[in-house]
Amino acid sequence: MSPPLTYGPAYLGLYAALVLGIVCNAFLDIRYGSFGFETLFWAAVFAYTLRVGWKQQGHADEFGRSRQKIVVIVGGALSVLVFLPVWGLPRGGLFILAALQAAMNCVTTTRRNLRFGLLVSLIMVMFAATHARADWTMLFYLLPYIATVVFTLVSEQISRRAQDIRRDGLGLASAGGQGAAIAAATGVILVLGGLLYAATPQISITHLYWQHGPPGLTGLRPGGGEGGAGSAALPGSGSGEASGGAGVPAFSGLPSIAQMREAARRPGMPGWQSSTITALADVCEGTAEALQPIKLGLDELIENIKQWLKEHLAELLTTLWSLIVLALLIAAWLLVRELRAMLWLRAHFDYLNLGLLSRHAPGSRGVRQYYGAMERLFNLHDLERPSSANTREYLRMVGRRFDHLRREATEATLIFERARYGEVEPQLAELARMRDLYRRMFRQVGQLTAAS
Repeated sequence: MSPPLTYGPAYLGLYAALVLGIVCNAFLDIRYGSFGFETLFWAAVFAYTLRVGWKQQGHADEFGRSRQKIVVIVGGALSVLVFLPVWGLPRGGLFILAALQAAMNCVTTTRRNLRFGLLVSLIMVMFAATHARADWTMLFYLLPYIATVVFTLVSEQISRRAQDIRRDGLGLASAGGQGAAIAAATGVILVLGGLLYAATPQISITHLYWQHGPPGLTGLRPGGGEGGAGSAALPGSGSGEASGGAGVPAFSGLPSIAQMREAARRPGMPGWQSSTITALADVCEGTAEALQPIKLGLDELIENIKQWLKEHLAELLTTLWSLIVLALLIAAWLLVRELRAMLWLRAHFDYLNLGLLSRHAPGSRGVRQYYGAMERLFNLHDLERPSSANTREYLRMVGRRFDHLRREATEATLIFERARYGEVEPQLAELARMRDLYRRMFRQVGQLTAAS
């Protein structure tokens, strides 16, 4: 069962996402002058229905279900009388979807309902963004929508974590700290997303064509030429329904200053947006004039760099290949170290040299050689001795990890401690005993690894 939803900012985020989704679709019809009315109407509908859902505090009751039925009836009447006759399909179907979501808002009491509402808003935004009359001016609503969705998801997750902390009795999460965490996480996600988008090559839709041009986006001859018999205008760039009669150019990269000023004068454009676009065009024009000397200097610098690269191409290729070979060698060394190949060779050399051939030093040095070989053996089998652990602590670790070798490891540790800290030099019998213990541990660890 989905957890209940009681966090107010999550409802506010869902409300903003739904309103922005419907605004993007209403923006397609700004030439008719109904943009403001449509926006206020749907904003009021979503505000009322989401308030009904929020008042139930995570548990749907009869009050919410009764309001849902009323919204469904009113939405059905509007669909038959207004949406389908005025917009037809598929635009009318999208407003029917918005009406159904308004009814769902009345019983939005769980996190599952929240995510479903965000999905509906995403569908509305994608429908508007892929419409033939959509262009760069819709970014005034698309960018706030992206920020709103990220904020809503982050706030929902952080509120869930705060509820877990309160439930576990670990303390009370302050509202200020919770808000700061939401703002910080939202900002980081948006900044990283913006950087990734800026670093990713973006191709306009007019470039996504095959040899006969994209369906419905003609105006390109087979092979990429322009014009030709039977070629039609690109959506938004000519007459007819493709352009919607609104003179909205198809988006193909950043707009020029002239395109900005033309968009600001578009009939039905909201005043605040028209003023913003005009101010943006003025800033871009002034910036372009101020940066013209810098641009000329950069062009000259780029030409000089190209000339230098052309003259030193052979040396650069040699250096590049050397760096590639060096990188491959470093990667190979890191891979060998990760695979612990050297440790495997050293452990097996210890067994050959100490266990089979008995080529060890005399006295305490020989005991230390066997103890070190035992450490490398256990290290090879994923039990590395910490630098801060003494012999007894390491012995307890060995006993927990290799219980079947507890007796051998204990006896080898005692012999090592007598040789390391005692005053009497170990005899040949103790060295032979260390050799037998080491050989037994090596064989039994190897057999256990092979069996597993």
